[in-house]
Amino acid sequence: MRIIISAILVALTCGLASCEMTEQEFYEKVFEEVDPDFILDNERILTSYLKCFYSEIECNAHAEVMKKSIPDVLATVCGRCSDKQKGIFKYSLNKFVPAHPKDWERILSIYDPTGEAWPKVKAFMES
Repeated sequence: MRIIISAILVALTCGLASCEMTEQEFYEKVFEEVDPDFILDNERILTSYLKCFYSEIECNAHAEVMKKSIPDVLATVCGRCSDKQKGIFKYSLNKFVPAHPKDWERILSIYDPTGEAWPKVKAFMES
């Protein structure tokens, strides 16, 4: 819930204050305040995020931002991420992939169809 509230607050604050926040700044704000366990430990929420990533349902604001970032995050192995974001990404992968291997395979089939990113991501997870 904190994730969604943070995303909404950022969007509302910028809308009300007419601030000019770049998409990158928005990503940073949303991802650095994420509690991965909130999503990964709640099957209902995790399922809604996965269905969003699979384009099966309409995404909530946070899931949409995550979905849009998946190709770049995989291709660059979080190369544009801050150290905090890299830690969150690594933690999330190490928790999600072993627990949900079929979902991970489906994500890779959509966002890494050539299989180029997975070996680098796996090495990142193991580092």
